[in-house]
Amino acid sequence: MLLWKASKTMENFIKAGTGKKIGIFVCFNHAHIGGAMTSLINFLNALDTDKYDVDVMFYENDPGNRYGIKEEIRILPQGKQHRSMSASNLIKKAINPLYLIALVRGGYYKKVKHNKEKAVQIMSQQGYKYSRKISREYDAAVAYDVGWCMNYVINRVNAARKILWQHLESEKAGMDLRIDGKCYERADALAFVSTKCMEDYLLRRPEHRQKSWFIPNLLSTGYVRGRGEENVRMPFENPDAYLKLITVARVKFGHKGFDRGVDAFAQLKKDGLLDRVKWIIVGDGRDLPELRKRIHEEGLESVIYPIGARDNPIPYLKECDVFFLPSRYEGKPMAVTEALIMGLVPVVTEYASAREQIRHGTDGLVFPNSRDGIYRGLTRLFSEPDVLEEMKRNIAAQDYGNEKEISAFDAMLEQVLQSGGN
Repeated sequence: MLLWKASKTMENFIKAGTGKKIGIFVCFNHAHIGGAMTSLINFLNALDTDKYDVDVMFYENDPGNRYGIKEEIRILPQGKQHRSMSASNLIKKAINPLYLIALVRGGYYKKVKHNKEKAVQIMSQQGYKYSRKISREYDAAVAYDVGWCMNYVINRVNAARKILWQHLESEKAGMDLRIDGKCYERADALAFVSTKCMEDYLLRRPEHRQKSWFIPNLLSTGYVRGRGEENVRMPFENPDAYLKLITVARVKFGHKGFDRGVDAFAQLKKDGLLDRVKWIIVGDGRDLPELRKRIHEEGLESVIYPIGARDNPIPYLKECDVFFLPSRYEGKPMAVTEALIMGLVPVVTEYASAREQIRHGTDGLVFPNSRDGIYRGLTRLFSEPDVLEEMKRNIAAQDYGNEKEISAFDAMLEQVLQSGGN
């Protein structure tokens, strides 16, 4: 009833104004394969384009590729408009002392402190200045990602209200909230995909509670299952003979914890528990060569199969039993919900929102977030594979799609437009 009232109030708000649609600008960093991109596509497709006039801009994207975004939404030319090594670009930056200072600071955190995320934060505070200008005025601008995207929306876009979206446990990801403090301060609303991530943020910035909203990642059951109709060939023979685990993620040890997964599998091999187990890893990333090296060193080539990135990984989910995520931290990973929609049992570490996504022992398993926790959890799973059957039945009885929850965005936008959010 409350959501219906919010929707009717939004309609009345539009009618009481100019009668025109509400203009929304949505900004994202890089068009890529991954959970945040899937979330963006489903968010855009759920927007009511009878009420909203929507433009979306990526920092970088493939011109002409709509990525499954519905035709009613305009995709603007990308924000990046320079060639990195062009003379004009280099001269502009060389004569800007603030850019040079940021370059030195960013290089220090990346090369000395090995903190790429903080380096990106620092450079993003200057990078937006060299991006495409847009002349249109909007009612609301949404930064659906951090970094360049956040700085661009706050400092470059002409909009009455500005909204920042949070998808990660920022500090665990290596980010420093103080660097982007002015952006958070100037935003009219902050959207969090996880209640735990929101409460963690508010512990540090309690003054922002009134403008903080929980809005879950949106995912359509039809969208996911439609992408899963393609047939694929598994990278090993006789797949029906095995318990098949799959991970779809960027191969980044510090985030996704693949190193811990390989360590656990190495011990499980010694325990004699891998005879009927296969683990497929779908994804690319900077640690993929090291992952393959570790698999070889542990003699696990016939158990673990890192097959690289795929434009559409969903068909591989259809062929597997368990979605395995050994992450050190997460926001609220879309891949887990995709797996549930495809009928897999998610087996994950206890990241911030794990128990918001999974009912432990009912439709998935949540392991302690440590090497030993992963090893012990997998030991139980491989020793007692029958525990999966009841969870699979429970999953089959549920619909994990939630595209109707776009009404939460409608309600937030209504309040922000009427009150300013702060």
